Amino acid sequence: MTTIIIPQLDANLVDVTITRWRKQAGDVVAAGEIVADLTTDKAAYELEAPASGTLLAIIAVEKSIVLAGSAIGIIGEPGEELTALPAGANPEGRAALPASANVPPRVRATPRARRLAQEKGLDLAKIQTETGAEIIDEAVLARYL
Repeated sequence: MTTIIIPQLDANLVDVTITRWRKQAGDVVAAGEIVADLTTDKAAYELEAPASGTLLAIIAVEKSIVLAGSAIGIIGEPGEELTALPAGANPEGRAALPASANVPPRVRATPRARRLAQEKGLDLAKIQTETGAEIIDEAVLARYL
């Protein structure tokens, strides 16, 4: 079995959003094939499969925010049974944060939206949760003004 791990894409990278899985559990993948799209606060990336085989499990679901180095999926041999999840994963489908990581939830918003939210006393984290927006801009905030 091979674990799909979020690479350290940037020296300052803390968390990564799994934007979209291009493969589903049970799909056959080839080493180097794009299996997921990732987004950071600065860029978008395509994640390649580290090995060939069958995608046995997706540990971190789409829209999950995970730390660099987190396990997000498992590749194995066709027909292989998954007996246990790797360390750092939980059965709810999201990569678990280490206990030592006191990382506050990151709200991605444009500078103009941040300024406007501060002026109007709006909670950007609550707005992001309610709307599901990856990045909050003025158009998203317009519904709350």
